[in-house]
Amino acid sequence: MKTGRRYAVRAAIINPAGPGRIDFIRDGELVFDRDGAVVHCGRRRTWRPPPSRLALPRGALVIPGLIDCHTHLSQYHVRGRTGHTLMHWLSSYVFPAEAAFRDRAYARRVADGFFGKLLSNGVTTAALYANYPAGAEEAVDAAERSGIRAVVGLTLMDRGVPRPLRQRPEQALEECRRLAEKIGKGRTGRLWLSVNPRFAPACSGKFMAMIGRFVRESGAYVQTHLSENEGETALVGRMFPGISSYAGVYDRFGLLTPKTLLAHCIHLSPAERRLVLKRGCSVVHCPSSNLFLHSGRFPMEHWRKYPKLCLGTDVGAGPSFSMLDAMRDAYFVNREPPERLFYCATMGAARALGLENRMGSLRPGKQADFSVVTVGENSGRNGRELLSDLIFKWDQVRFHQVFVGGRMVWPEKL
Repeated sequence: MKTGRRYAVRAAIINPAGPGRIDFIRDGELVFDRDGAVVHCGRRRTWRPPPSRLALPRGALVIPGLIDCHTHLSQYHVRGRTGHTLMHWLSSYVFPAEAAFRDRAYARRVADGFFGKLLSNGVTTAALYANYPAGAEEAVDAAERSGIRAVVGLTLMDRGVPRPLRQRPEQALEECRRLAEKIGKGRTGRLWLSVNPRFAPACSGKFMAMIGRFVRESGAYVQTHLSENEGETALVGRMFPGISSYAGVYDRFGLLTPKTLLAHCIHLSPAERRLVLKRGCSVVHCPSSNLFLHSGRFPMEHWRKYPKLCLGTDVGAGPSFSMLDAMRDAYFVNREPPERLFYCATMGAARALGLENRMGSLRPGKQADFSVVTVGENSGRNGRELLSDLIFKWDQVRFHQVFVGGRMVWPEKL
């Protein structure tokens, strides 16, 4: 694939066509140019000159790159530590794990493994949390090396966490500025900055006001947690007695924006849901994590038609890097059609990030972010059956190649 101006992948293709709808092309062809832009995605055509073709395994299926809108790099090694609800789990496992990221060499090793895991599961874009300046900087470097797209943010907290994790607000925001400069110098266009107040109990009002000003000045994404656990929600009420709701706390400090990713949103009141909708925030459903920590059922019925609803693995409360597993768990909890869940992990996620013109589906002009996958024996006869195979036959699904911007980034770069 190093010669020629266009490249072709011939296989069955599943593409999101809208919430609850897919396009399925059994004898499909994806053609992209050397700049990584999709030229054609549809039935096979005759090209002059013919594009270079990629050899594929028998029974190959092409799907758009999956997008994980909520994951924690620093929690990579505490997946599967069960038997706890949110606050106990944080203090028992997460806070000690995050403190280890002061060590730059350790942070580098973990970051490389983390992005490799994402790519091996067909995730081509991820929104993530990192800890300590060294951890965040190594996350940026590892993302650049891996070829993935990523929204990277430093986890911000100045209270309610062990002393090694507490930050001085002025210094923490200066570290965010340096991280923004580092991302800008990379010049790949694949990385974006976020600021990540852990959740309201971990940030003083003064700190959140400063974060809000930083967001207005920088235009950065905001990533945070909202109403994941009933005990957490009650704690927010005690810590911010003058503000009527958890969502209202973030709104008071200017943190509910169209570029805000709100994870969980399980226990919101009707007024909070209206506020999130009014501000145009994105809602990230994390079904695997919600089950693992017994946090409650995400009320899909309130968000089913929301165009900025997306999915996240929430590693490490989510034990798996697989967005297919997240779709499966969402199906078990909410009984949503597979087509809708696939949309939430592709086009819905791209809309949540404001990047729907660049990714989320394989359409002419968009970037060629895609995976080549097989689903084993007795695969489905039509698109719906094949998509169900992809989500539920976890023991037969195999990712063979993953591309970002037309470059194969897993299992190895070309």
